[in-house]
Amino acid sequence: MITAGLAVAMLGAGATAGQAAAKAYASASDGFEGDPWSKWDRLTSGEAAADGNYGQGLARNGANNGWLWAAHGWAAERYGIAIDSWLRSSCRASIWAYPVDGGAQVELQVWDPNGWRLVGTTAPWLNGGGYQRIVTPGINLNGVNKVYVQAIFGNNTGAGKFIRLDDMALECS
Repeated sequence: MITAGLAVAMLGAGATAGQAAAKAYASASDGFEGDPWSKWDRLTSGEAAADGNYGQGLARNGANNGWLWAAHGWAAERYGIAIDSWLRSSCRASIWAYPVDGGAQVELQVWDPNGWRLVGTTAPWLNGGGYQRIVTPGINLNGVNKVYVQAIFGNNTGAGKFIRLDDMALECS
């Protein structure tokens, strides 16, 4: 679900009445509720899977969550967001992740699909025991009209590992 910004600002001192206004603060968020696969893409390579839990009490918030599993390969879930009407010189993406089977490194990425250019990333080590928030450093997305926020987990140990995901957000100003 995309939520509108809190304020609207004109596009600079030289803006004419015919130019559009950009949102001074805008955000998009999704927590895998409803039919998540009408909004989220699932990607895998090797011995890996991506899916979700529905109404099982495993979500951080709401009824549903996504999950990634990998033993030899990687799994990812990504969400596309149109940002062409946003002021976007200062953006941050976030997601909550829970490495169910003990600690794991989980990467959060922001992609520009125009040439599939990686524009922001962070890959912290998360301890097991509950959901932890992953937040990218600030990203300047000026000139980018759409992004994909993607959580990705890779594992080559042979011992399959689950990562639960919930409450993705992209905030820009």
